[in-house]
Amino acid sequence: MSQHTTPNVTEQQTHELRYLHKVMQAIQILGEQPSLSVVAYGKIWRYGDLLKTAVRYAELAELHGYDTSAFKHWFQKDMAVFARYGVAMRVS
Repeated sequence: MSQHTTPNVTEQQTHELRYLHKVMQAIQILGEQPSLSVVAYGKIWRYGDLLKTAVRYAELAELHGYDTSAFKHWFQKDMAVFARYGVAMRVS
């Protein structure tokens, strides 16, 4: 992670980004095996959870000044999959 933060980022958002980074590492297998379930951080995670978490992770990363263009490309390419799970992107 970068050492700089932008003035409009709260400490809570920074903590959430760090937590989601750990979650994404734990559930990344769902991207390759969508039919699996993963037990991590006291929850059962499924493919739809991966998509929702990825969107929130990208939103927070963008707030922190990180380049989210690779995520945006994936989202645009697989927009129908995200829509099937009711996931919308709120990053610019």
